[in-house]
Amino acid sequence: MNSASSPAQIAIIGMAGLFPGAKDLATYWQNILSKVSAIREAPDDWNPANSCDDNGGLYTCKGGFLDDIAEFDPLEFGIMPNSIEGGDPDHFLSLKIARDALKDADYLDRPFNREKAGIILGRGTYFNRGFGTVIQHGLIADQTIELLQQIVPTLDAQTLGQIRQELKASLPPFNAEMSPGLVPNVVTGRIANRLDLMGPNYLVDGACASSLIAVDLAIQELLSGRCDMMLAGGVQASTPPQVHMVFSQLDALSRSTIKPFDQSADGTLLSEGLGILVLKRLADAQKDGDRIYAVIQGIGTASDGKGLGLLAPRWQGQVLAIQRAYENSGIDPDTVTLVEAHGTGMPLGDRTEIKSLTHIFGQRQGEMPHRAIGSVKSAIGHCIPASGAASLIKMALALYYKVLPPTLCQQPHPCLEEEKTSFYVNTEARPWINGQSKEPRRAGIDAFGFGGIDAHAILEEYDRSPDLPERKLPCSWPTELFIFSGEETANLIDLVEQVERRLQSSPNLLLSDLAYTLANRNPSPHRLAIVASEKTDLQAKLQLAKSKLAEPGRTRFQTRSGIYYAQVHPEAEVGKTAFLFPGEGSQYPNMLSDLCLHFPKVRAWFDFLDDIFGKNRNYPPSYFIFPPPTGLSEEQRLLAAKELYNLDLATETVFTASMALYELLKDLEIQCDVMVGHSTGENTALIASGTIQLASRQEMGQKILELNQIYLDLTAEDRIPRGTLLTVGAVETAILAEMVAQSSGQLYLAMDNCPNQAVLFGNEEAIKQAANQLRELGGICTRLPFDRAYHTPLFNQVAEALREYYQGLTVGPGHTQLYTCATAAPFPPTPPEIRELALSQWSSQVRFRETIGHLYEQGVRTFVEVGPSSNLSNFVRDILSGQDCLVLASNSQRRSSLEQIQHLLAQLFVNGRALNFAPLYQYRQVDLVNLETASLEAAGNGRQKRLLDLTMPKMKLTSAFVHTLEQKFPSVPPVATGRECMVQENIELTSTLPVSPPE
Repeated sequence: MNSASSPAQIAIIGMAGLFPGAKDLATYWQNILSKVSAIREAPDDWNPANSCDDNGGLYTCKGGFLDDIAEFDPLEFGIMPNSIEGGDPDHFLSLKIARDALKDADYLDRPFNREKAGIILGRGTYFNRGFGTVIQHGLIADQTIELLQQIVPTLDAQTLGQIRQELKASLPPFNAEMSPGLVPNVVTGRIANRLDLMGPNYLVDGACASSLIAVDLAIQELLSGRCDMMLAGGVQASTPPQVHMVFSQLDALSRSTIKPFDQSADGTLLSEGLGILVLKRLADAQKDGDRIYAVIQGIGTASDGKGLGLLAPRWQGQVLAIQRAYENSGIDPDTVTLVEAHGTGMPLGDRTEIKSLTHIFGQRQGEMPHRAIGSVKSAIGHCIPASGAASLIKMALALYYKVLPPTLCQQPHPCLEEEKTSFYVNTEARPWINGQSKEPRRAGIDAFGFGGIDAHAILEEYDRSPDLPERKLPCSWPTELFIFSGEETANLIDLVEQVERRLQSSPNLLLSDLAYTLANRNPSPHRLAIVASEKTDLQAKLQLAKSKLAEPGRTRFQTRSGIYYAQVHPEAEVGKTAFLFPGEGSQYPNMLSDLCLHFPKVRAWFDFLDDIFGKNRNYPPSYFIFPPPTGLSEEQRLLAAKELYNLDLATETVFTASMALYELLKDLEIQCDVMVGHSTGENTALIASGTIQLASRQEMGQKILELNQIYLDLTAEDRIPRGTLLTVGAVETAILAEMVAQSSGQLYLAMDNCPNQAVLFGNEEAIKQAANQLRELGGICTRLPFDRAYHTPLFNQVAEALREYYQGLTVGPGHTQLYTCATAAPFPPTPPEIRELALSQWSSQVRFRETIGHLYEQGVRTFVEVGPSSNLSNFVRDILSGQDCLVLASNSQRRSSLEQIQHLLAQLFVNGRALNFAPLYQYRQVDLVNLETASLEAAGNGRQKRLLDLTMPKMKLTSAFVHTLEQKFPSVPPVATGRECMVQENIELTSTLPVSPPE
């Protein structure tokens, strides 16, 4: 840890949450990454008027609701079921979430000092079902009877008493058993009682800052030594319409949807949610072997003081809270690269917050913003006192998994002046790249409450290793790979139909579980592989595959949509496999971005690149490889993309992406017999093949930095020959060679890539004339975005400048045979010859077409491109057109990087290659599916969990009782309301009973 001087150092060792659309921690994180919005219309029974128009000023019924996931089993906690119906739902859901958090921390059954463990929760004193029950029993019922007595004087005392009895009977009971569920402080008292915590337990109400204040107070208990473990967080289990009415009166609610920082933002939307964290002192957590999500380095709090209005945000108070957090922790604000904003979607509040943050974090330096900002409220709404807990959990998971989570925002508001700040609104899930030698990843969290209470927390990553820690979550990828096989076609069809039945009978089946199950079956000769995005997509592809499999004599087929089938003959010769490494020009913005999210080793390569160069540049390479999705003008975005083609960045970015893919393919156990690099890709091939022998990743970094410095020196000395590189298609190489021969040294044939592409180099005028001539011949000409005289005699001086560098490398025959495009032949065996050839390739023509032809002659039948884009794959298909071979790209700009890997594996599998599918599931919580049983749905323990009613209680008269009244008082018109109130067997009293005067 780099912040040993920080006075806090509190470890988050367990978490649990219940938020709109997310019944648990895993779903919550998955929804965030998938940009799922849980905002919707309120459930039907939420608003008794069934309309948001003119109902106490309530103009929207949208929000984030828990109604369909608010499950609670009272017997599981030793609570009588009849005691919860009329109580405050906060009491019961808080208990469940606290239990789940302790379980997540692995302390539910593990011994710990319970005398020094407590719970503090942030909770608002808003209307809730429990309060409603008491008010109905003790006030509304009696008032209703008084009104009836005034309106219908003919009703006698006995009848009125019966009506009162009927109304109260329709309400949740009000008795001694349910009374504890009405007392606010019993929320934490019940948790302490059921979980046997003997430290402090109490509630705090700091409005929207409640959760962070609760955590701050819990930290003080830990730092004082009074407690060794604390549970802390925030709860808001229900937001009935009466709470929304208050915010409607303030005109604070959106009339569309909640959109923090968006140019169309017009207010917030309220939601329900609960989140609880388990905290320990970092040293104790380390000593006890706890899993640590993140480390809290400090929390600052402040009040707005005297402002223009009680509820209007005041930036000076926010600044004070943020400033205190960094001053007290000793953390430099500039080391924070992600901020979870309060971000309610109210334009004034969002602008004020950006102003406050900018005051602390400063204006933008240079062209690139480098600090991501977002708000989980964009997805779940504003769960008021629990909003800080939602933010804390989101940031702890972001640090734990090293991901910059997205926020839902279509177009940032111009008033935020994003272009002047160091912030950009992060609208996509992106890898959180961070070089190992820099400060650890850090995140800031804002929580600013109505009434002027402000809080800011600082979180820091704990585990900086490239691998993910042991906490796995169910993770649904955008696409999955499904592997089928059978001894005969009929067996294969049987398996397909078995999976179809499972999909049909099990609506909650996770596709990741199904894919994992199929990948664990032993492969058989008849093989089918399908890449599908969702259940309906998979079902449609299974149907299509079945129809093709049923065709007589069918032995092989594939579709563009991702269905592959072939029969594998064990005795058949599959041929050799070649790995092809691309060179400069194949890089592109956001290459391998999604692979970085799913495979830590891939992300670690980009961490490695930043680690090498981050100290010596204004911006580390990752800023240009993974540019921010917002905060840049179009001109700035084009300039950032152009940076990828500069000499000091281009070769390193391609090398890094290629090595990341190579390591992934190795983990998948894709075997390789020979390697070849195209242009600067030969450097990658030299290292990947083991021809350049490096003792460690650290030595590799030193050599890369040394080589890069040579590039920089040559550039500064203007010793790199420059001109124009022109790709030429649809012109025979012989014509190009003749043109070069007649150019008097003005043109060079730098690369012979394939029958339909070659690359010419020359000065501007020579290339311009050549392009005009070639177009007259029907040629297709395109200028390359870099201008160095690679692979021409002009580059000899650069090669000579590199001689000393190559002399310092340890080289020799590698573990895999290496071909060079300089000679279209294998590298020689002796170190001097290897060094000389590696040098000469810089100024030698790239004879890629000839090299691929020789590899085919040597028995290579599978060509796998290992690097960004798929340029070399297209070249090979052109070179070997009509030949029996398999040409595959590990990456493509036309597909997501993950999906392209899945297509690669699918084709290798059906063509008989042995593979290891385990890396696809290594960091995901997956379970085997029993394909034989009729249903996958869990049987449970025989006791159904019940959904808590989160709405306000309503008084009702049964239809039978109304019928009795009608018989007894025939002169009184039937009981009715302002709307149709006959609902099945009940009638709701939701407005005054209209009657006619007695005759």
